[in-house]
Amino acid sequence: MISIPTSRVVSRGESAEQVGGANADAILARAASLRGLFADRAAGHDRDAGFPFDDIADFIASGLMALPSRGEAGGLGGSLATAQAVIGSLAQGDASTALVIVNHYMVHATIAARAGWPEALAARLEEENVRRPGLINAALAEPDLGSASYGGLPETVATATPDGWRITGRKAYVTGIPALAWLLVRARTDEPTPRVGLFLVPARADGVIEHRNWDHVGMRATHSHEVEFRDVAVPAGDVTDLVESDARHPVLGGMMRWNTGLLGALYDGIVRAALDWTAGFLRGRVPSNLGQPLATLPSVQDAVGRVVLALDEARMLLDLYAGDVAAGRAEAADRGAAVIKARVIDGAADLTLHLLSLAGNAGLSARNPLERCHRDALCGRIHAPHGELVRRKAGQRVLAS
Repeated sequence: MISIPTSRVVSRGESAEQVGGANADAILARAASLRGLFADRAAGHDRDAGFPFDDIADFIASGLMALPSRGEAGGLGGSLATAQAVIGSLAQGDASTALVIVNHYMVHATIAARAGWPEALAARLEEENVRRPGLINAALAEPDLGSASYGGLPETVATATPDGWRITGRKAYVTGIPALAWLLVRARTDEPTPRVGLFLVPARADGVIEHRNWDHVGMRATHSHEVEFRDVAVPAGDVTDLVESDARHPVLGGMMRWNTGLLGALYDGIVRAALDWTAGFLRGRVPSNLGQPLATLPSVQDAVGRVVLALDEARMLLDLYAGDVAAGRAEAADRGAAVIKARVIDGAADLTLHLLSLAGNAGLSARNPLERCHRDALCGRIHAPHGELVRRKAGQRVLAS
C-alpha cells in the first residue's frame, strides 16, 4: 500500500474503533467536514487529472472507512441509508473521490453480511478495515466481455496450484487503482467445468500491471485504469466461495445492491452541488436591463423548480430503496434499483444540462464548478447496468405477463 500524506480531519490519535459509538448525526458531521475539504481541491484534481491522494488520506483519518463494518468487530455498523447520506455529502465536494469510496463501501458491506465469504477471510479483511484500513475495489469488467451485469464467463482465468491459484487476465475501469490496497478479481477456474469466484489480490503484488489509459471527460480524478494480471499468485484461502458458471454469486448480488444505492446518492449529490452553485449565481446576477436578480423571474423559478422536484423525487426513491434492502424485500429492491438507475443515475446529466442552460456562459466557464458537475454527471450513464438493459427488462416483465 502506498504512503499518502495526511491532513487531519479528526482529533489526533483517534481511530476508527473509537468512532464506533458515533451516531448517524456525528457520522454525517464528519462527512460534511470532508465535503468542504474535497470541494476546495476538486477543481485542481479535475484540471490536472491528478489522483486525490489528499482526499483519501483525510477520509482514512476520519474513521469513516469502517462505516459498513460490523459494530461487534469495531466498525460503525452503518446501514445503506447512512452510507448513502455520507456518499451524497462527499459527492457534493468531489464526485471522483466519492466514487472511489463507493467501491470500498460496497465490498465491505458484503464482507459484513458474510454471504459467499469464508469466515476466516471475511474476518481478516473486516479487522483490517477497522484497525489498518486500506482501500479495496472489485475488478469485474473486462475490455472484451464488458460489464459482469450482462453475464458470461470472465476471460480472466484462475489456474489451480499446490498452494492456491494463479490469476491471468485483464480488467477494465478499476477505479482508484493508485491508492488501492486490495483488488477483488472476478475470474473463472481452469477446471473442465469452470467455476467462478472472486480472488483477493494485493494491488502491488508481482504481476499486477496498471495500464494508465483512463482519460475521460468526466470523473477525471478517479484513475479508472485497466489492470493486467500476469500469473499472479493467490493463496488458497484468499478466495470467496466458488459457484457454478451460470449461478449468481452471492457476493456480486450484495455488491450490486449497495452499488445501486450508493451510485444513486453520488449522482444525486452531483446535481445538488450543481443546483447550489446555480442558485447562488441566479441570486447574484442582476442584468442591467432587468434591474433585479434573475432569481426573481417566474420563468427562472419555474425552471429551477423542475430540478428541485427531481431531487425531492430522488431522495424519496433512495430512502425507499435503502429500506427495502434493509428489510430483505428482494422484489421491491430489484424494481427500485431499476428506477434509481433510470431516473437518478442516468437522469443526472439531464438536470445538470438544464442548469447549464440557465447559467449561460458563466456555467461553461472552467472557473466555476457547474461545467465539471455536468461532465461528471455524464458518467452516470456508463455504469452497469446499461440503461437499455434496464428498460428492456422492465418491458419484458410486463409483456411476458
